Amino acid sequence: MAHELDQTAGKVSFADSRTDAWHHLGQQVGHAMTAREALHAAHLANWNVRKMALVVPQEPVISETGVTTPAPLAVPDQWATVRTNPITGALDVLGVVGNKYEPMQNEASCDLLDALTGESGAVYETAGALRGGRETFVTMKLPESMVFDGIDGTKDRTDFYLAALNSHDGSSKFRFLVTPVRIVCANTQSAAIARAAASFGISHTGGAAVALQEARRALKLSWRYVEAFEQEAAALYAAPMDLDQMRRFAGELVDVDGAESKTTARNRRDTANAIVKLWVSSPTVAPIAGTRWAAYNAVTEYVDHYSKVRAAGDPQSVRALRAVTGGSTAQTLKTNAFRMLQTL
Repeated sequence: MAHELDQTAGKVSFADSRTDAWHHLGQQVGHAMTAREALHAAHLANWNVRKMALVVPQEPVISETGVTTPAPLAVPDQWATVRTNPITGALDVLGVVGNKYEPMQNEASCDLLDALTGESGAVYETAGALRGGRETFVTMKLPESMVFDGIDGTKDRTDFYLAALNSHDGSSKFRFLVTPVRIVCANTQSAAIARAAASFGISHTGGAAVALQEARRALKLSWRYVEAFEQEAAALYAAPMDLDQMRRFAGELVDVDGAESKTTARNRRDTANAIVKLWVSSPTVAPIAGTRWAAYNAVTEYVDHYSKVRAAGDPQSVRALRAVTGGSTAQTLKTNAFRMLQTL
């Protein structure tokens, strides 16, 4: 499935608190969710993720006295992680891990987030599972927003989200990702900000007490990122930009001159022209027109709503999931744009 959301018997492991659904994925709950509501609506509850010993079966031995089957061979220092499928009750294998790996239940992930954000006013917005349950994600809307006064009298608002990403197959740590979202056109901002990291990881080997301590540190760093983002976004908003500067910036961003073939050059030029067109004529960029902040948001609008996707299926859903989980070449384009605009 292109969007990689976990699905069993037609039931998709995804829930969204909103009815306007900026992610455009899965079922919509229609109100801010509690941890319990998010887990049950997204079919994340009662998985009972656990480790089971890995063994290798042996072939039956035929002798004069009959057929015997030797005991299976244990695989040293390796375990399978499994879950109880929330829809069928069957056992699903999720991955292979080592001795030190400690499963973190989906409930424990939400307990951790509740302990962190109970004082901040954050609320659950989305939750879901990917790749057959091997990965899960939860997004929480943080209470703080960034607002600029648009040139047309409107307000240009960016909200901030904390995404919690977990893996049950040993492929990654339990991670936090700070994601600013410009509400007017649902652009996810992936800014590269010096001395204020936007993502943090917690190992599956430390236990609950260590995880909570590390998570509290991560949340403090998240607020530092939000503060730094606001300051640097304000600087971009205060910096004017003309059409010639915008054209040069877009061409350098996608490296048109560095293309190794005519086809690549043409594709990159099309991308640059599409970004410039959004900067000039997009109604969502109009309130902040003529600024470097407008240039950055033209890039994010292109990535989130118009960029090409390689996976089959609904492109809008693929882009939306990419926005939730981060990563990808398209997201890198955003961080590069932010860095370039700071140094023009």
